[in-house]
Amino acid sequence: MSKEQDNFFRWSIIGHRNVVSYLQNNLKNLHTAHAYLFVGPAHVGKSTIAKDFVTSLVCRNLHNESFLVPCGECDCCKQIANNIHPDVYWISRETNEKTGKLKKNISIEQIRELQNKLNLHSFLDSYKVAIVEEAQTLSQEAANSLLKTLEEPTQKTVIILLATNISLLPQTIVSRCRVIKFLPVDPKDIFDYLVSLKVDRKKAKTLTALSFGRPGIALDYFFQSQEYADFEEQVQQFITLMKASSNQRFQIVNELVESNDIDQVKNILLIWIKVIRDLLLIKNGLENSISNLNISAELEQLAKSYQSNNLIGGLNRIGLAKRYLDANVNPRLTLENLVLNF
Repeated sequence: MSKEQDNFFRWSIIGHRNVVSYLQNNLKNLHTAHAYLFVGPAHVGKSTIAKDFVTSLVCRNLHNESFLVPCGECDCCKQIANNIHPDVYWISRETNEKTGKLKKNISIEQIRELQNKLNLHSFLDSYKVAIVEEAQTLSQEAANSLLKTLEEPTQKTVIILLATNISLLPQTIVSRCRVIKFLPVDPKDIFDYLVSLKVDRKKAKTLTALSFGRPGIALDYFFQSQEYADFEEQVQQFITLMKASSNQRFQIVNELVESNDIDQVKNILLIWIKVIRDLLLIKNGLENSISNLNISAELEQLAKSYQSNNLIGGLNRIGLAKRYLDANVNPRLTLENLVLNF
């Protein structure tokens, strides 16, 4: 990021210097696209950058050199901070009232409602902006409906799609967006940021290792102690599963999966991947590079029970299980089939 941009913008971003520089140049040079597609892993920083970008776009002082942007003082900045800006819309999966779980898809009804709002005149004489989270969960009908808006953009309207996997989006939508790829953040950037928050250096090192280059994970574990405790419990459950008999593994799966919740099972698989990765690192003499530093002795003992090729096979089977989940195969059956082969 250039010095000039450092002195002009006030964005709270960890890493992603090239992405930040590019988007800030878009704002300064008035070259914003009508549609952006932010692609990258969950918790890597897509939503944070989207919010800073949007807040800067509608900030009253965007081109006032006397202010850092977003200024945080104008009516638009204050309304976004309170999630009440009338021209900025965040779209995400709705919650099923009966189950309390997130619905599988963003529905066509949500997109139609968004289109109606975007067709109205701006309430505050600013840009009208829509941010669609987890865009890969758009239903087929919703994606087709959104495509019409992308094909015929209205003036001073910006749509930002956030997605974890570009291959799960129709190519017709991808081709009409300016695609920006988000890669994992340099661990040093995450560690330095945690230290700036007065996090103990040893804990900052542990949280950085667990984040896998995703700042959001490190921050969630730091600010939400219960989430970190739940993670540690699931790590221990997986270690127990790896040592267990087939019958015991089915019992553990039943304890892990309370319902056929795809998101829950995907999160479980991410934790399993981290543990197996640690075991592979240990097998290759890279103990200092593991993520679960606080249980290194236990992992070193477990690693003795496996050959590297068995662990690599386990990672491949988890990858296959994730593809099954993306294809809406029953989550419980997917997990049960997977644990038979550990």
